[in-house]
Amino acid sequence: MKKLIVFDWNGTLLSDTQACFEADNTVIKYFGGQPINLQTYKDTIIIPAIDFYSQHGCDRKEMEENIQRVGEVFHSFYEPRAAKCRTRRGVQKLLTWLKYHSVISIILSNHTITGINNQLVRLGINDYISEVLANASSNYSFIGRNKKEKLEIFVNKRGYKPKDILIIGDSPEETEIGKTLGIETVAITGGYYSEARLKTAKPDHLISNMSELQEIILRQN
Repeated sequence: MKKLIVFDWNGTLLSDTQACFEADNTVIKYFGGQPINLQTYKDTIIIPAIDFYSQHGCDRKEMEENIQRVGEVFHSFYEPRAAKCRTRRGVQKLLTWLKYHSVISIILSNHTITGINNQLVRLGINDYISEVLANASSNYSFIGRNKKEKLEIFVNKRGYKPKDILIIGDSPEETEIGKTLGIETVAITGGYYSEARLKTAKPDHLISNMSELQEIILRQN
């Protein structure tokens, strides 16, 4: 059995795809781009977000010069809606099972530490999460990516071996991180990214429901 499960947050544990989609469209409109539908969103969403906004008609230079405003526009729309989002079906049951079996659960995210911690308390699952590896600034995900570095530092500091770890997320990024660090990967559909994009990343496992994860963890040595 694995010793450490690394969960992405947005679209993986938190069912907030619609809220983020609408918030990103709000940013696109604000900076002069062309709003998109949900399927196009799933087919094109990417981190850093400034690359995504640029794809849809926003002026990259203007956004780079006003990155604080980008964050304000996004979060002023997103946060009130995220505060009403629930976890994915099966998340609380899975986290309870992991804790019972002394498997450590952590979150690795492009979101903010404060935002995630507030949501964990609201959702009543903070006691199941041992660590939140995320950003101190709400603007960082608009201009960069640092999840791999955060996880690498964490596992080295705690002495985990790659074979002890499983990483799960709704984007190709988690699969890329896992492959780079030699960690087994799980991609879950129904989040921010289309199933086709998840398959292209070639995760070790592709699931559609959190209930499927328990079996994967159980059959690992």
